[in-house]
Amino acid sequence: MFNRKKAGIVGVIGLSAAIITGIAVNAYAGTKSPEVGAEKGQAAQQAPMNSAPSHEQLASRLAQQLGLDEKTQAKVADLFEKDGKAIRKIQEKLHSTQVEISSLSPSSKNYMDKVDDLAEESGELTEDLTVAYAKNRAGLYALLTPKQIEKLEAPVQPQS
Repeated sequence: MFNRKKAGIVGVIGLSAAIITGIAVNAYAGTKSPEVGAEKGQAAQQAPMNSAPSHEQLASRLAQQLGLDEKTQAKVADLFEKDGKAIRKIQEKLHSTQVEISSLSPSSKNYMDKVDDLAEESGELTEDLTVAYAKNRAGLYALLTPKQIEKLEAPVQPQS
């Protein structure tokens, strides 16, 4: 069964993943560039809110925010592409596990055993996801100078 210790560990891991995601989202949100085509009086086309930016877009925005040179920007894009694929695979597995848990019926045979097994699998996937995010963040920091890291970690100021 899923005991309190495991539940606590999974909770901490989930919170860590949320914090890491928050940092990435803040970095992304804080680096929005002026609208393209606005100088011609045209409205810029923007991606829907629920679509994720590509690894190149993220790298470009970080390059603008942190003053990255082209070589470092390319390395960041490669890192985001490679790690992004691994992270997406884990997220898909985690989602599938969560869907499977929600589709179980308490009236079915061995319901609690199935929930316990799936909860454990979900906890392991959450741990894998947290480690993948941390690996990506560590890889990014390894490419940056101390000043760039300081800029990245600075709180995002609201745009007026």
